[in-house]
Amino acid sequence: MKTKELKRIVRRLMNDKKYRNMTFDQLSDFIGLSKKKDRQMLSHVLKELEIKAKVEKDSNGCYQKTDDCPKIVGVLRGNQRGFGFVIPDYTIFSEDVFIPEKYLHGALDMDTVWVRLTSKPGDKRPEGEVVEIIDRGHKKIIGRYEKGKGFGFVVPDNDRLCKDIFIPERRGKKAINGDKVVAQIVSWSDVGKNPEGEILEILGNEDEPGIDILSVLKGYDIPMDFTTDVERETNQINDRIGSEELKKRKDLRDEQIFTIDGDDAKDYDDAVSIRKKKNGNFVLSVHIADVSHYVRQGSEIDKSALDRGTSVYVVDRVVPMLPFKLSNDVCSLVPNKDRLTFSCEMEIDKNGQVVDYDIFKSVICSKARMTYKKVDALLEDRIDKAADLKPFRSDLVLMEELHEILRVKRRLNRGAINFDFPEAKIILDKLGFPEEVIIDERLISHRIIEEFMLVCNETIAEHVSKLDAPFIFRNHPEPHPEKLAAFRTFINRYGFKLGKNDDQVPSGHDFQQLVTNIAGKNEERVITLLMLRTMQQAVYEGHNLGHYALGASFYTHFTSPIRRYPDLFVHRYLAKAIAGKINKKSLDYLEANIESVAKQASETERRSENIEREITKLKMTEYMTRHLEEEFTGRISGVTSFGFFVELENTIEGLVRLQDLKDDFYNYDPELHQHIGEHRGKIFRLGQEIRIKVAKADVSSKQIDFEPVE
Repeated sequence: MKTKELKRIVRRLMNDKKYRNMTFDQLSDFIGLSKKKDRQMLSHVLKELEIKAKVEKDSNGCYQKTDDCPKIVGVLRGNQRGFGFVIPDYTIFSEDVFIPEKYLHGALDMDTVWVRLTSKPGDKRPEGEVVEIIDRGHKKIIGRYEKGKGFGFVVPDNDRLCKDIFIPERRGKKAINGDKVVAQIVSWSDVGKNPEGEILEILGNEDEPGIDILSVLKGYDIPMDFTTDVERETNQINDRIGSEELKKRKDLRDEQIFTIDGDDAKDYDDAVSIRKKKNGNFVLSVHIADVSHYVRQGSEIDKSALDRGTSVYVVDRVVPMLPFKLSNDVCSLVPNKDRLTFSCEMEIDKNGQVVDYDIFKSVICSKARMTYKKVDALLEDRIDKAADLKPFRSDLVLMEELHEILRVKRRLNRGAINFDFPEAKIILDKLGFPEEVIIDERLISHRIIEEFMLVCNETIAEHVSKLDAPFIFRNHPEPHPEKLAAFRTFINRYGFKLGKNDDQVPSGHDFQQLVTNIAGKNEERVITLLMLRTMQQAVYEGHNLGHYALGASFYTHFTSPIRRYPDLFVHRYLAKAIAGKINKKSLDYLEANIESVAKQASETERRSENIEREITKLKMTEYMTRHLEEEFTGRISGVTSFGFFVELENTIEGLVRLQDLKDDFYNYDPELHQHIGEHRGKIFRLGQEIRIKVAKADVSSKQIDFEPVE
């Protein structure tokens, strides 16, 4: 039974006039749920309905339907001008609720709040008042310290926190003017007053190299160091591979196995090997660092890895999920050293289908540490650039051949959607200032490894789906209906269609056809971006729902356990399954914890993406401070009521404010994503090429302003 179906059953049951309050067991028996995984699903459904305030427990522990009066719970997003909007969470409201400053009652940006509506049905927009602050979103505040006589203030980096934090002198920790600090709020403000806080840590002067990036990381509460307990456990790890361990594994140390990574990679968690059978089929083997051998469930290292969720990669550093001894040494598949691995060997036919596979523990000795650039040079016969890879030429040519089969016959033929966006690479000087922003070239070698990891992840996912135990899957749902309808309306105005029938959910093939139709057109970049925004986010869940964008019925993450916790989790329980060690204790643990582990992994992944996005924006803004008044050609990438965004060729984006357009009065047309001049008829439309001048680059707000060049 699927979650959606169970939700419908529960709602229908409780809406029935004959329904009488039932306990969990009574509900489960009444619906006819006998399997543990179905009962676990019911538990999650009821918990979600409780959060949504649709059901509640009475004094006897029975579930009953709540009153119809909506209780709006959501996250407050502050505004520099003092007011805020609450983004509803689990309510019937799809619109954000406007909260005037006088009705915030001490709530700040990112607080989870309970809101009572003050507006009436039919009003232009819903307005409300904060009734209760359920949870504070910012436990710590990062900002610049400004010292006064006997006190100081921390001016938050986050301009949505529109109140400075008052710091009494005794809580100032001897901070001086211009220091970037971490502050903690100790008492929250009454209406009109500033919150009072204390300084926990002084990061350094705001002008010191690297402090800007450190401030962002601290703002997201990223732990920069490992605890003493984690370090102690790490130091006790024995990296010597004993003879008893070798007996348990398939010995692949004599095989031609190698890694392919970026020039600046420090940890290598995947290696590959290939051969061709007499029947013409390929045998592709993907060997992944066996992190689960060293990181035991419930250990301090494991708890730390779960809390971090993922390694964080930013322009000047990596904040690893695992201690460096593990991530860069013991687990890293460095060349010419024996390493423990988890291998997936797949026989793949000429149609890209996996006709047979084997999953096993192994030991390898990588024969080379290759880079994407060198592999690309070899495949393009630029031998002078990759002379040391000559012994591997035949293997790499085979890999290129298999990659094309997997890409065309496996992925494209089943409707996988390819979002191949250009990515910016920011090059810093010795002081951490961005001296260049370029497009990071995507090579054939990147695509080879990507296809190999995809087919490996799918094979593992399909295998674990057949086991009688919950596992973590990487699910990607269909596009959101409302966003899809808006997207279709937009592209129809440009003469493009998505699928034959606008009432049906488009297939991957429909998106592929659209990508083909817009190729080379002025609207290509914009439509592709809007297409991506139409998609829902992929998430980790403890049950399989498939991956829409990949066109895959089964998908999980297995190939990066050094830097992603879900992969480590899958390794751990896949190893137990292969060894026949998934017992009742293991099942009970999985059923009780897998959804919370998956949720934590999804949340830390989003956090990492937000950090990367914010730091990229910060460094791009810094870069443009040296290009003020210079002219560039870009394309309008977004249109809003207050102006429009222009993206340059190197992906730097700036805002053209409507208030700065002095030549006419412009009317905003949200359906056509454009501004039209009332008197002269000039149009600024999404996707339009435009010449701009850099007017302003404000590093503190990470905001770049452009002006059109006539």
